[in-house]
Amino acid sequence: MKTKTLKIITVAGLLFLLSPAVAEEPRAVTGTVGIGGIVIDSANNLNPNGSERRLESLQSEPDRETTGIAIILPMATWDIGQKGGVKLYFETEPPIDEVGGFAFTLGATNTIEGVGNLDTAAFFTPFEEVWEDPYVTGVDRVETDTSKYGVKIGLNRIMGSGLRVNLVYMNDDVDNDVIGRSTPELARDGGVYSLNVNYSYYPSKTVEIRPRVSIRKGDYDGNANSFTKYKIELEARLMLGKVMLIPRAYYSYSEYDEVHPIFNRIRETDGYGISLMTNYMAPFNLQDWSVMGLLSYSRGESTINFYDTEAITVGGFLNYHF
Repeated sequence: MKTKTLKIITVAGLLFLLSPAVAEEPRAVTGTVGIGGIVIDSANNLNPNGSERRLESLQSEPDRETTGIAIILPMATWDIGQKGGVKLYFETEPPIDEVGGFAFTLGATNTIEGVGNLDTAAFFTPFEEVWEDPYVTGVDRVETDTSKYGVKIGLNRIMGSGLRVNLVYMNDDVDNDVIGRSTPELARDGGVYSLNVNYSYYPSKTVEIRPRVSIRKGDYDGNANSFTKYKIELEARLMLGKVMLIPRAYYSYSEYDEVHPIFNRIRETDGYGISLMTNYMAPFNLQDWSVMGLLSYSRGESTINFYDTEAITVGGFLNYHF
């Protein structure tokens, strides 16, 4: 899987770098490179970075694990045509939660006069892992790669308004799904379909408020892992001189399709979280630089204690803008 992922990254990178060469107009390149790190203190029995390798029981909440990660976050946009025309972009923000915390995304936007901005993109995750069998007890659990990839299509700024509508499809393929072979109701290969609607409201020139609503359908080979999820989210962007504050809060509810074969009950989960991102532009009057900080808390409360989750994330980045 690692070799396959590296090949995908190489091919995608070459295509992305070569694609502007077909434009007749000189291309404009803008972007950001962020260097920093995050510390995650989390509890999640399904995540190798959020739970202990050995479990003695399936009846309790997961133990907390702390992970530190050094990260380089690139983001770039190529304007390959006339102003307001087609733009290619690269970013690392995942389009939906189920993708994970990091994804390579290659996309293009195009303004359709009188309609809105059409956005199409493809994404994949290079580093995601899961347990081969997350429910085994008394012995060490074994990690395996999971390949998540998909597409996004959206229409933004519809008819000049702040309305955006996005559709996402994500495919999930677990390399060695031991639990899926022994218990087919828990097979983890499948996909997630998502519909997201959000709207930007500007009460002033320095304030943006953006509510979001989404519905997602997880369609997996194991019906006990298939689900329907509803999520509401409120985000704001506040400019205070050289400081931008981005607070965010969300609530979600998930219900799974069938009785869990191990715990003998239907799984339901209430999720909620808050976060604050701070971006300080031009520190020490360095015009091409900014400093960003992140603090977030999230929790999932399930009808099955084994699936309860909690995470605290703290991060900091130094960004260069070009």
